[in-house]
Amino acid sequence: MSCQRILPGALRGDDRVRESHHLHLDPLPRFVAEARHFVLQHAPDLPPDTRDSLVLLTSELVTNAVLHARTAIDLGITIADDSIVVTVHDLDLARPEQDPYAGREGGWGLGLVSALAEVSSMDTDPDGGKTAWFRLPRADAPAVPDGAAARVDSPGSTAP
Repeated sequence: MSCQRILPGALRGDDRVRESHHLHLDPLPRFVAEARHFVLQHAPDLPPDTRDSLVLLTSELVTNAVLHARTAIDLGITIADDSIVVTVHDLDLARPEQDPYAGREGGWGLGLVSALAEVSSMDTDPDGGKTAWFRLPRADAPAVPDGAAARVDSPGSTAP
């Protein structure tokens, strides 16, 4: 999937796209740093907290694709009038609710994305694989309530 196609619901109807960029990454851990650099390079001026969230959430989604999908990754950033959308597409068909990686340590990343993003989702792509994405406001990000990013253990988890 190219980031040129905006996912349904990723942008509000009145939020006009200004620019869009994408990058192909191999599924290697060293490319997570390249993903962070890429979004910072293309991001407009942002409040510090929003900029930090952009980098952290991009890192989380790309890391998930590297660790779990182990397929080619397409990273996209779309700059609109009022928001920024980051997409991470891979060819893995497993979804988090299927608990495909029971027993592995982790499980915090998608909670962080959900807590810090204005909206986020993981969608099956009709052309294959899935796309995880999030939207951040270009203005100051809203405060995150305590505990909002707490890990929700899956049924197969042995965490206390």
